Amino acid sequence: MTTLTGDKPSPTQQLQARITGYWTTQVVGTVARLGIADLLADGPRDSDSLAAELNLHPGALFRLMRGGLTAGIFQSDAERRFALTPMGEGLRSDVPGSLREAAISQCDASHWRPWGHLPEAIRTGRSTVRDALGSDIWEHFARNPDEATSFAKAMGNLSALVASELTHHVDFSPFAHVADIGGSHGALLAHVLRTHASCKGILFDLPHVIEGAKAHMEAQGLAGRVELVGGSFFEAGLPSSEAYLLKHILHDWDDEASSTLLRRLHAAAPPGARLFVLDMVIPDNRTPSPAHLMDLNMLVLADGRERTGDEFRALLAAASWELVRITPTRSGSSIIEAQRA
Repeated sequence: MTTLTGDKPSPTQQLQARITGYWTTQVVGTVARLGIADLLADGPRDSDSLAAELNLHPGALFRLMRGGLTAGIFQSDAERRFALTPMGEGLRSDVPGSLREAAISQCDASHWRPWGHLPEAIRTGRSTVRDALGSDIWEHFARNPDEATSFAKAMGNLSALVASELTHHVDFSPFAHVADIGGSHGALLAHVLRTHASCKGILFDLPHVIEGAKAHMEAQGLAGRVELVGGSFFEAGLPSSEAYLLKHILHDWDDEASSTLLRRLHAAAPPGARLFVLDMVIPDNRTPSPAHLMDLNMLVLADGRERTGDEFRALLAAASWELVRITPTRSGSSIIEAQRA
């Protein structure tokens, strides 16, 4: 936000921008849902031609895209003519690091409505999903397959962001098998396998999720190298593997549930197995961090939480995993590496 004189926004103006931040969320999410960024991939276009192509109200689309100027995703060189900014490029579906599906998912009822109940979550210390959606989030996805698909694709977006960081910091070539536990459609595992031709993969998730992963693995040309396994990671019988991936899984759950999962993995893992947890790590509480807001997101959505380095160490040790190192990455997530004790 800028002032009429171009001066730095006052504290009141900065506070107002925070108060109305959800407006920006909906602008970005709507632009993503309509696929506008893909239509601007080749350069600027006027909003009226876009409205005709998308069968939208021309005046309303112009106002949306004008709002996108303030949101930072569009720039304009003429009246009603818009182009993508470097940030707006991230809403294209065909670019590395795309966040299009993440923007859509954040505006779906599964995420949007529970945040409206944040005061209740703070009063009770419990998720508000059942109040907002009438069920837990997984049951909601089962009833709303379009939202489930958006969420799965959003997780794929986020996997792409962390995948290159993971393979940059970790050499998986010593491991015959890499098992992605709760790996959705396998975007992270696919990247690991493409960069390590000697490895085979195991993708483990709920049966209905695994069904959706088959086509993805085939499209990646990896069907012959990946075993697809459906089940619950809270039950005995997890696959045995020399290396395990847990991307944005532990933060979904409280310490008791997370300990159960880690014990199940320990029981399935061979001696010397390695575990790579990909989650945000909360810094010193006096240091501002996106992890603080993600921590609230997990409270609202899933009774989960983000953790400090010391909390990860204690959680792993309680399930007989020994913390080896924590490696920050540019994706915002850290690689928490542990070894089976």
